[in-house]
Amino acid sequence: MPSMRRFFDDQEFHLDRSCQLGASPSQHIARVLRMSKGEEVVLFNGRGGEWRARLVAVDKKTVEVLPLAHDPVERTPPLAVTLGLPMIKGERMDYAIQKATELGVARIQILDTARCEVRLKGERQEKKREHWRQVAISACEQCGLNRPPEILTAMPLTNWLAGPLPGLKLIAHPGSEPFPTERLSTQSELTLLTGPEGGFDDDELDKAFEAGFSAFALGSRVLRAETAPVALLAALWAWLS
Repeated sequence: MPSMRRFFDDQEFHLDRSCQLGASPSQHIARVLRMSKGEEVVLFNGRGGEWRARLVAVDKKTVEVLPLAHDPVERTPPLAVTLGLPMIKGERMDYAIQKATELGVARIQILDTARCEVRLKGERQEKKREHWRQVAISACEQCGLNRPPEILTAMPLTNWLAGPLPGLKLIAHPGSEPFPTERLSTQSELTLLTGPEGGFDDDELDKAFEAGFSAFALGSRVLRAETAPVALLAALWAWLS
């Protein structure tokens, strides 16, 4: 039997109490997937667990569901990772956010760096942040996570480095010493900083190391800006498994 479709909706659900879904999941159910009354779906709201629900009314603009059962299942990794991600051009930014979400990051801090090739301000920046939030939500719907990562408003890298950052701090940059992976087992939080398309400049590297970051790399190859977070996160989970 095929698995049920999963949808995110930021509202409280209650057992055996019907409710109307928001515009985005309603449109996807009714107009994209053309689902029908009586079919069952899985709903999650980012507050933990997921709901099995039945479609009780479907039209072109609205969908009403009846929650049938709540499953408290958690698929979020035990290590809460904050990813510092400089802006990347075009769809490669979507790729980095999508895959980082699938790999279980808790939050993504969008960063401006000296060598970023993308600059966003004001309303355009907020529209992009909402777009990236939807990318992360769609990734959660696909991969089974029930808590979408926070997508934080872009800020200069130097400002971010000057603030409080959680847990062990790692920067994607070749180091002279191998990273001591045994340090991971004692952490509950971690901050991972990956580079922009043009790489970090010397001042940014100095400030990162002053802020307590340790160099973290996989071999001697230089990974693309959208590849590095995916590869490094996968390595972290492999070491912790």
